[in-house]
Amino acid sequence: MNEYVKFASSDGLPTLGFVALILGLGKGGVPGLATVATAATVLTAPTDITGGLGFAVALMVPILTMIDIYAAWLHRVALDWPTIWLLLPTSFVGMLLGQVLDKFMTDKGARLLVGFILLGILALRTWKDAVGFFCPKWAIENQLSGESKEDKIARKESDDERDCLVEVIQCSENDQDIEQGSKKSNITTTRRTQQLASSTKIMWACIVGIIGGAATMLTNSMGPILNVYLLSVAELSPQSYIGTRAAFFCFLNLGKLPIRVMGGTLGMPMLPLAAGLGLVAVAGVFLAKPIMLGMNEKTFVRLELGVVAFAGLRLCYMGLQQ
Repeated sequence: MNEYVKFASSDGLPTLGFVALILGLGKGGVPGLATVATAATVLTAPTDITGGLGFAVALMVPILTMIDIYAAWLHRVALDWPTIWLLLPTSFVGMLLGQVLDKFMTDKGARLLVGFILLGILALRTWKDAVGFFCPKWAIENQLSGESKEDKIARKESDDERDCLVEVIQCSENDQDIEQGSKKSNITTTRRTQQLASSTKIMWACIVGIIGGAATMLTNSMGPILNVYLLSVAELSPQSYIGTRAAFFCFLNLGKLPIRVMGGTLGMPMLPLAAGLGLVAVAGVFLAKPIMLGMNEKTFVRLELGVVAFAGLRLCYMGLQQ
């Protein structure tokens, strides 16, 4: 640890300062920069120091905690607490799994694993969008084919109610009865849609939590995985996305601190360096807000997902080159 601190406080300080700044800008909402900072942390970790990647990743944890607290406070009005509580339990399970894997996995294996995970999740997201664009009818039918028996029964009852409603509309002369029947059918359809959406969110929350929790312990790279979930599954607005993401990682990083200390990759010699870099990162969060005010939602999502693709390819390349 002392050897790494000596390197980080001298030759590595300019690079770490730059990484901290772009990390703060990314946490403040500028699309992709948090992912770039994560990749830069892995890329610039010293290879001539035993356990250099582990120390570099651990150094970022207190810095991330500082800026997540500040970013969550800035966007506290737009937080989506149900999404946070849904993700946290499985994420802590994933963190424990990642800590176990960290004992047996090489730096090369960690980079390849996280890179393939990022590209896999992005491929699923792209495939879903492509199907929805080119074959919207098939996409709807495919979604319904995954319903449980209870959901299918509920859908059949809803369809029967809708057919009855059509007959009532054609034959009834009582406008009030028609209006009440229409409202009942709409409520039934809305409830079924909400149930399907809720089960999908829970399923993906479990997958993202476990995989992302393991990834964050290996290379601090849960961010891109979480981004796909928040933007594509939870469908949060940019402001809600920024605040929810920051608050979630605040809880997660507070949980990582004792794990890193017990694992021997984080200790007192690192704290002064982490505090100084943390202040640089907080300045980045502050500077990000005016940048975000001039960005529309469509551009935001495209840039964020584009950088996810870059990070996945870069991590795979780094793993294969070692």
